[in-house]
Amino acid sequence: MAHDVFKNLMMGYLDGELTALEEARMEQHLRECADCSGELESFRKLKEITKPMKLAVPDEAYWEQYWSRVYNRLERQFGWALFSVGAILLASYGSYTLVNSLLLDREMPAVMRIGTAALIIGVCTLLVSVVRERIHAWRSDKYKRIKQ
Repeated sequence: MAHDVFKNLMMGYLDGELTALEEARMEQHLRECADCSGELESFRKLKEITKPMKLAVPDEAYWEQYWSRVYNRLERQFGWALFSVGAILLASYGSYTLVNSLLLDREMPAVMRIGTAALIIGVCTLLVSVVRERIHAWRSDKYKRIKQ
């Protein structure tokens, strides 16, 4: 058998799950390979350390609280999504109305139209910049899961 095959069989060897033939081949390989013998010894120590550990099974109250939090988060995300869509639609309509009434009105002085256009473009640029910066900061914040 190839060296990698023996590495894959080590935990089965420790747990007594190998066939007699596989076990004999493994023991022969361990006598010949110092790397695998050392790795097997590390696995033995790890198994001894983890042997007294038991899997904690959460009680029913924990699961109820967990699912309650999941549903609350989903509800809030859905609410924020609807709020955002509504705000975007209203802001878009308001901007369209402002452009139609101020910028396309030929009776309005050119300075006023240019100033209004510069103001709208500036506000939109700043808004996009701040939103982009906040999203980047939120994604890259390594402490966001730490409670204060």
